[in-house]
Amino acid sequence: MGDRAGRTSTGSNADGAAGERRGSVGSGSESPGGGDAATAATDDTADDEADWAARTWYRSKVGLAVVGVDLLATALLAGATVTAAVDLSAASGRIVAPYVPVFSLLGALGFVFTALVDDFESTVGDVLRYNFRLPAALPLGVGIFLLSDVVLGETAADAPLVIGTVFLAGLYVNLAYKRLGALARRLLPNGRSDGGDTDAGGGSGSKADADDDRSDPSPAK
Repeated sequence: MGDRAGRTSTGSNADGAAGERRGSVGSGSESPGGGDAATAATDDTADDEADWAARTWYRSKVGLAVVGVDLLATALLAGATVTAAVDLSAASGRIVAPYVPVFSLLGALGFVFTALVDDFESTVGDVLRYNFRLPAALPLGVGIFLLSDVVLGETAADAPLVIGTVFLAGLYVNLAYKRLGALARRLLPNGRSDGGDTDAGGGSGSKADADDDRSDPSPAK
């Protein structure tokens, strides 16, 4: 009987050890599956981070935040133009009248919203690209203002016309850049004895102006 009890005890211990081995094998077989799930989740997160600029702007927190800031800036700038306490006139004693940056930015913001109206499904990347016109509009507006006597001629004394031109420079940044480039070719010496205008590519100024005239002034472009 003692031998039988010993064999029974030994068998129980062997069965327990086998059960533990099966449990450990089962646990090991589940680990790769859990690792795959974690890897897939990490890949999905990386894809989401990489594709944020391709999302539609109103489906992205970044896009909504950028457009919200644009709306706030538009409201503040528009309020400054109608508030009597804010002096935006050229008589404020500054070299550049305060209305220049205000209306330059308003023009650029006008482009942003016009482009969104034209293509409401724009991506976050598109909205950010539209907003890069804001810093570009500032120096262009200043240039238009400082050269208003040349650009507008005798009508430069008409402040509303200058303001409107500055606004258009912000609205049509690319066109204003080309127009100022054409003006620079006329005003700056180019080293040619015959006085002909040349652009950076060696072409004539008249040809460059003709190319500028064919530019599409649509704000949504």
